[in-house]
Amino acid sequence: MRWLFATMLALLLAAVATTQIYTAKAATTRNFTLYASYTSGWGFTATTITSPGPTIVVEQGDTVNLTLISNDAIAHNFFVSYTNASSPDPADPWSPDFGSNAVNFQFVASNTVGTYQYHCSFYPTVMWGYFKVVPTGTIPEFHPLIMLTLLIAGTAAALVCRRKQQI
Repeated sequence: MRWLFATMLALLLAAVATTQIYTAKAATTRNFTLYASYTSGWGFTATTITSPGPTIVVEQGDTVNLTLISNDAIAHNFFVSYTNASSPDPADPWSPDFGSNAVNFQFVASNTVGTYQYHCSFYPTVMWGYFKVVPTGTIPEFHPLIMLTLLIAGTAAALVCRRKQQI
């Protein structure tokens, strides 16, 4: 009977901790580094540049923090087209040009869920990729409180089972 009570209590604590964390989740800052090449496209590293470039996944309203690096020392820029055009609209996030020096560019992702394209306006047919906005709470995150609750619950259940075996 104690084992059942301890298990139920542990599961209840885990459920409460999980619910409280996910309902209180606010927008997150997502950090990405993109390497640019007018002949190869975009990449998260200088050796993984492809066309299309890597898919960038963020949640609605997240702050996107990009470090943009030219892999070929040629001028580039970055923009997300919320209309999936190969040139930016005035409302689209659009970075300053960058070349030899890396540029940090920050913007807030759309609140509209969808898959969009990002480009360089100088070389849009080669330098493009997908920018995906998913619903808030979709991207798994490490939550120390959940892990601590599950650890305590698991330890309590193990102790109850061990004690029951000793009796």
